[in-house]
Amino acid sequence: MSETLDTALALLVKNGIPTSTHAGVKTMLGLHFVSKGVLEKEYGKTFSRLFEIRHSGDYDDFVYCDKEMTDEYTPLAEAFIRRIKELLEENK
Repeated sequence: MSETLDTALALLVKNGIPTSTHAGVKTMLGLHFVSKGVLEKEYGKTFSRLFEIRHSGDYDDFVYCDKEMTDEYTPLAEAFIRRIKELLEENK
């Protein structure tokens, strides 16, 4: 999740969109990119789900994660990072 969060934050910073919390990154990404069609909804959903998993890992007493879950989310996270990097490269 760290790389997905860092990449999303880089996109916000590049576009002058301030945020001071991890939840703020999720909110601002949705507000400024997903809702405007700049970032496809599938990537917004991926980021939201990864954020929920990370939050659960940080704050819940018991967290369950298995190989099936990592096999499902690793390629989604990699695709999200690639897409955000494409957006970072646009209008350099």
